Parts: sequence; C-alpha cells; structure tokens
Amino acid sequence: MFLDSSIVKLELITAHPLAILLVIGALITGSRINPTIQFFVRALMCFMFIIIFSIYGILTAIFLSLIGKRGLINWVTARSYAYLAGGAVGISYKVEGEEHMLTGKPSIYVCNHQSAADLFVLGRIFPKDCVIVGKAELKYIPLLNIYMILNNSIFLDRKNRSSSVQALTKAADEVKHRKTSVFIFPEGTRSHLKEAELLPFKKGAFYMAVQAGIPIVPIVVANYIDIYSSTRRIFRGGELHIKVLPPIETTNLNADDKEQINSLMEKTREVMLNTIREITPNNKVEPSNGDTKVLD
Repeated sequence: MFLDSSIVKLELITAHPLAILLVIGALITGSRINPTIQFFVRALMCFMFIIIFSIYGILTAIFLSLIGKRGLINWVTARSYAYLAGGAVGISYKVEGEEHMLTGKPSIYVCNHQSAADLFVLGRIFPKDCVIVGKAELKYIPLLNIYMILNNSIFLDRKNRSSSVQALTKAADEVKHRKTSVFIFPEGTRSHLKEAELLPFKKGAFYMAVQAGIPIVPIVVANYIDIYSSTRRIFRGGELHIKVLPPIETTNLNADDKEQINSLMEKTREVMLNTIREITPNNKVEPSNGDTKVLD
C-alpha cells in the first residue's frame, strides 16, 4: 500500500512541469553547486516559468475580463510569478513603504531598471488597477503580445517621436477616464550598472503624469548585481530590497511647460538616486576580473 501510494505521488509530481521546477529549485537553493552551472540551471528554470506564466497570464486575463475584473489581471499574474518562480530560484523580498501604493488613487509608478531579474521586482510590487508601458517591439513577441493586449498595456514607438507623444497623450486620457495607474521604467532600458547609480531618465512618464494630473510614485530597487548578473554568470538568489517613496504631486504643473517637466523629472531622479545609494550595501558591488562599470 505504501509503495503504491509513493508511486502515485511520484507520477503526480512528474506529470506537472511546475511541480518539477519547484522541486529542482528547492534542491538548487539548498545545495552548493558550481556557480556557472547554477546560473544556467536557474536561468533555464526562469525561462520555463516565463513560458508557463505567459499561458497562465492569458488564461487569467480571459477569465478576469469575462467577470469584469480586468484591473486585477496584472496583479494576479505578477504575484503568482513573484512567489512561485522567485521562490523556486531562491529570490525573496524586502519591501518598505508599500503603503504609498495602497492609496487607491491613480498614479504613475516609476522604477529603476537593472536587468531581466526585474521581472521578480515587477511581480512582487505591481499594484492593482495598473497597466504597463512597453516598447512597441513587444507587440511581436508571441504569447506576451496577446497578454499585453488583453491587459490594456500601452505600447510606445521610441523611434517615432510623434507616435510616442500621441500614445502618451492617449494614455493620460485613459488614466483619467478609467482611473487606472501606469507602471514605467523611466531609464527606458536595462542599466546593468555595477554601482548604485541610475541612467538618465526619459520624459514620457513625467509628461503623462502632468497631463493626467496624477502623482508620480518612485520605486527604488537596491543594486542586486551580487544576486544576479547575466554577464558575470551569477544567479545566486537572495533578497531584493525594494523601497516605495512618497508620492510627488503634479497638479500645479503645466504639460506644455518643458522646464516644469524637466524639473519634475530631475527631482524624481534625484530622490531615487539618493535612495538607491542609501539602500544598496556599501553603495556598490566590488568589481572582479576586470569588470567595467556597465556590464552589458
């Protein structure tokens, strides 16, 4: 009887790819293996999780759309990914100031962008009733494009300035009409910086916030290059430190005043830069083997 029960349990585990990934993750997290092998195994696991959650996200989006809960699509998918995929590869989270995201008011959330591992950050911190702004090229990635269309994501063509401005203006109107929030990486690309620094910001998020008359809520993630680095082949797992800062109001600003937009952007970048230096241990990760400041 015991043997039959064990065989049934084994068959149940092997029949579910998600269960296999969780088991492998638990073994990797609890054992010491070659760092390079660890990197590739965990990277492969993340890739498989992305495929699984792309399908899961689409099914979730269809179901929640049918019951009138479209604003929860990103939140449900994101949290599931953060805890299941993150837990499988040894990622945990420390979040400060999350109360600034629970006001129930539409906001523009801006967050520093370090690497592909920011998917875990998005998963853990992504709020309800919020949409994503992404590159226009994402519309051509299978599965991801379907999911992003279903959750009302905003696509920006950065090569076409007039198209981007029109999209931002439309997005601002949608934010006001639907009372939703928007999540943006203002650096516009992954920084891959080894120090607690930020790339220059792009104006889109700040223009949109002023146009919609809603606050900017900065989100800062400590530099985690000692936890994950694609170039150095590091994927140790560890704790991601996330800090949400108080909202920055925009109600008295004019979207047609470039100086006001620039001032808002620089003010936001300054408080985020100060915060990333504050919450990153020793402000930087020491270089090794001749690494340069920008890794990718």
